[in-house]
Formats: sequence, C-alpha cells, structure tokens
Amino acid sequence: MNPQPPRATPRPSPQPLDPRTLGRPVHLLPRFAEQLGEALGELFLGHNRRYRAQYEIGAISIKPMGPEAVAGRWMVGEAAHGRVACLAERALVLNLMAHRYGNAGAGSSEPPAETATEERMLSWLCLQSLQCALRLIGEPADAAATPTLQPSLQPQLSAGSWFIQISVRELGQGLQSQLLLALDPLYIGKLLKRLGQTQPQPPRADTQQLAKQLKLKLEARLLEQTLPLGELLDLRPGDLIPVRLKSTDVLVDGALLFTASVAEHQGKLCLTSFVDAE
Repeated sequence: MNPQPPRATPRPSPQPLDPRTLGRPVHLLPRFAEQLGEALGELFLGHNRRYRAQYEIGAISIKPMGPEAVAGRWMVGEAAHGRVACLAERALVLNLMAHRYGNAGAGSSEPPAETATEERMLSWLCLQSLQCALRLIGEPADAAATPTLQPSLQPQLSAGSWFIQISVRELGQGLQSQLLLALDPLYIGKLLKRLGQTQPQPPRADTQQLAKQLKLKLEARLLEQTLPLGELLDLRPGDLIPVRLKSTDVLVDGALLFTASVAEHQGKLCLTSFVDAE
C-alpha cells in the first residue's frame, strides 16, 4: 500500500477589518473594561455583604454590534445622548432574588412564573449596570440616572452600536451568567475620545524613590554540567572539566528573571546583554 500524503492544514481565513474601528483608539478599550469591572464589582459587593452571596465579575468584552439580532429580555431606554439597553439572563435575576428574599422555588425543576418582584429586580439590575457604564463614559450623574427602561425583545439600537458583554458568576450556587449592555454609537464615540485624550499618569515621586532605594541581590548561574556517575566518581584533585560559557541565568531569590551574556572586563567577569526570561 502506498501511504497517503499528509493533508495540508487549512489556513485560517483572515479576519475582515471593521471600518468602525479604523483610526480609533480601540486598543484602549480594555482600560475601560477594567474600570467597568471594578464599578460593577462594587455594585455586587453590596449584595455580597448584605445577603452573604459570592458574586464575582469575570471577563468583559467590547465589540461592535453585528448584523444578527440578539433577542432576549432586553430593558431599553433613552438616555441623554442616545438609546441604551441591557439584557440580563433570567438565571442571574432569579439568583439575586433567591439571596435577597430567600430560596423559595430554587430547587424546583420548572422555572417559576414571572412576578412583579422579578420585573423590579430586573429593572434595578439593568439600570444600575447602565449607570455604571454611562458614568465611566463621562455622563453626568443626574443624566446617567434618567433612562426609563421598558421591556423589549430587541435592543432597538441603530446601526453602529456596540455591545459590552459581562460575565457574572456566583460561587455559592455555581452560577455562570452574563449581562449584555448595548450603547448608541454616540456613547462609544464619547468613550473612545475620552480614552484617546487620557494621558498615562506619571509615576509618583515616592514610587520613583522606592525604586532607587530598593536593592535586589542578583545570582548568576554560569553553567550546569551533566556528567555520568562513573566519570564523577573518577574525578581527582587537579582534573580539568572542559566547559564552554554560553548565556547564563540571572536569578533573584531563586526566581529566574533574565538571561545574560558573560564578558570579561579588567580581569573581572561581568554580565551584559540582559534579556527577559520567557
């Protein structure tokens, strides 16, 4: 039998460029995602303290809204500069209610019927989440509180809007859920403009002083030589072991931080050409 030639691995198709991202500081959006995660973490922290829950905010992704419709339990409203919307999975809303009002119905195999209490909890969660995002974008506090949210099966946003997908988990009951925020293009434009104008903060003076005063002991591991046990036992005083110096490992308190080259300078061995250890 003739062996079959190996199949060529198909190359991944290149991702098309989205014109809504061209020339805009979208690489700075993770900074906003980190700030939003901290703000939502504070929101759920109050629930954790009061009702002994264990909510945590996970990964946050921000991306343009695609052509496909995202149906679900949306809460939609008009803010000061455009339409905003929030979709909260029902499992998350019911979990919040279980911690706040007791665990009634939590063990039932069928989901409970929707109640006015659940609608109020859904509205509260969506409004608080949207307020956190709008305040970070730069919306005044009173303007951020104005959206009056109404239920809808679609976010009802115009083309060019963006989604913010937020992972939420509750460790006590093993809940994995998510929030989805949708923002009008004008809000994303304001956010990207603010991020582009934000300059990185210079290091504090006391931090610079600490970096100058903090001393670390570097340990250079020049080489390691492997010998068979028989040769090792045959070694006698005065024997020579041929070695060849290559790059050396540089450690701090036993942790490998750099690799470096060994050079001679005025009769001393010196380390040069430092490279961060992978």
